[in-house]
Amino acid sequence: MIYNLSKTLFNLYIKKQYKIFFTRGFAFLLLALSFTSCSTIYEEKNDIEKKYNNFNRVIINNYTKAISKNPDNFFFYLERGKARQDFGDFKGAIDDFYNAFRINPDKRFLLYRANAKFDFGDYEGAIKDYKNLISMKDFKEQVFYNLASSQLINFKYEDSIFNYSKSIEYDHNDDYAYLNRGNAKFKIMDYLGSSADYSKSIKINKNSYITFNNRGVTKFKLSQYEAALKDFEKSLKINPLNYNTIYNKSLTNFELNKNKKACIDLKKSIKLGKEVFEDEYSKICK
Repeated sequence: MIYNLSKTLFNLYIKKQYKIFFTRGFAFLLLALSFTSCSTIYEEKNDIEKKYNNFNRVIINNYTKAISKNPDNFFFYLERGKARQDFGDFKGAIDDFYNAFRINPDKRFLLYRANAKFDFGDYEGAIKDYKNLISMKDFKEQVFYNLASSQLINFKYEDSIFNYSKSIEYDHNDDYAYLNRGNAKFKIMDYLGSSADYSKSIKINKNSYITFNNRGVTKFKLSQYEAALKDFEKSLKINPLNYNTIYNKSLTNFELNKNKKACIDLKKSIKLGKEVFEDEYSKICK
């Protein structure tokens, strides 16, 4: 059985407004460092996170003091909410965004709250908020995209496909929207539709190892093993240490009766982190 989408199905890219993009920036920075030594990555990641958390802690404390002196200033709640969300205090962020809206009923603040609810794991709450924001004139693409992402992670695949499509109407060049719509189609076993969406995503962004891996999985499901193998190889050119894709490549080679190559890849995937398949390797490859 092929590994399920390299754990990327729920690795969603959620579009947020304003300064919330900072968190995503650090995530991509750490990803870019992933080809250096593991100890260096760990130390640099911890150092960045420590400095960033200290920075947010100072912001939170400063705005808490400001709110105690001026509790009717919506801006103080808004900025503290952003810092709390980046710090991981999603419940506090939800409360702050609501208070900002209570003082100044700007629907953009509810968009912040919806994003915080998503991060908190309150997907039903996020879905409800996003639906209430559809009537906003601005941020249509972000609202539909984040609504679709909340529905996807909450197993509402048909609704998710519909709203990713609405998001794409506002931005035809969003590779993430095609990627995630492809993930939703995969979950309802629409492998042809899924593969087509992954191809559209790749046309926009040729550097996503996730998308190449996922398209390879759909081609495997369609018994297009040679095509699947090519996609896994393209994915590994971008991220050669992704043991899930190496494992997928191994299984594809088994289907093509290339057992020696399959065993080499299976052993490599085990060394990189998939120790769970050691028994499988010992039975098949020895």
